Amino acid sequence: MPGLPEQSRGQAVGCADEACERVRNEEMTMESLIGSRQGVLDRHLRRFWPGTQHVDGRWNAGPIDEVLPDFRVRCIEPTDPSEPWVYVSMGASIVGEGAHEFALLSPYAFQRHLETVTMVAHWQAVGRNADVGSVLALGWPWMEGSEADHLVVAPLHAYPSGYDSFLDGNQEVDILWLIPIYANEAAYVRRRGFEALEDRFERADVNLLDPRRGSVLGTAVVS
Repeated sequence: MPGLPEQSRGQAVGCADEACERVRNEEMTMESLIGSRQGVLDRHLRRFWPGTQHVDGRWNAGPIDEVLPDFRVRCIEPTDPSEPWVYVSMGASIVGEGAHEFALLSPYAFQRHLETVTMVAHWQAVGRNADVGSVLALGWPWMEGSEADHLVVAPLHAYPSGYDSFLDGNQEVDILWLIPIYANEAAYVRRRGFEALEDRFERADVNLLDPRRGSVLGTAVVS
């Protein structure tokens, strides 16, 4: 089969080079935007958690770099053992107007929380709903010893006002709480809304960070 004429081959290579350059520029732009957002968020987190160890980690498996290059998860170690470990997404909110960052609170350090927070960031980045009241199926227990394998997205009520949002220029970004819940609690949220489940939590005085807590609905099946 005859090849392309010399001029056509040159044009084809040129177009390919231009396309590659556009992709590289888009990636650089996204990386710079995420880097800037991470810097603002870092200052916010260190302001509210001063004197604690802040370590960024990455979950390298999966497609996160395709949508959020250089995405990281911040792990904040408590100085008081009665306080939770805090895992915060670093850059999830850059994907669009109204996007959020996410916090997962844990009674102790657990490596798989990196994967969980990364999964939620990817979920949001590809256009899935991750607003307050959204329910996400993990596919695995959130911690060893727990049977809760879903998350519900909630306001970060575990901390005083100010912890749950920050300003990046003129944009206010919310940090939302990923609360581990049982499958029947997830079905209850889908049927009745998050506020109804929140009311059940308050009436039962539930410790939401206890991996061995029972469902506030008992063994009830919610359809």
